[in-house]
Amino acid sequence: MEAAPIEKLLEAFQVLDYEGKGIVTKEFMARIMMEEGEPFSLEELEEMFSCAVDGSTSIIPYEYYLNQLIIDI
Repeated sequence: MEAAPIEKLLEAFQVLDYEGKGIVTKEFMARIMMEEGEPFSLEELEEMFSCAVDGSTSIIPYEYYLNQLIIDI
């Protein structure tokens, strides 16, 4: 499976960010990713969350996370 372009990922996060704050919660993201579309496994979620979630607040500042993906490419 080919990775989605960063622009598409940003659009997807923005759709989920109903309040336009630039963040989504870990719990909300986990629920969406396990219940909608092709479900992710717990292992896949934990791998993503290890670099996406702010450990002290349990939120995903998604623009920061996407920038980290770009750096790692």
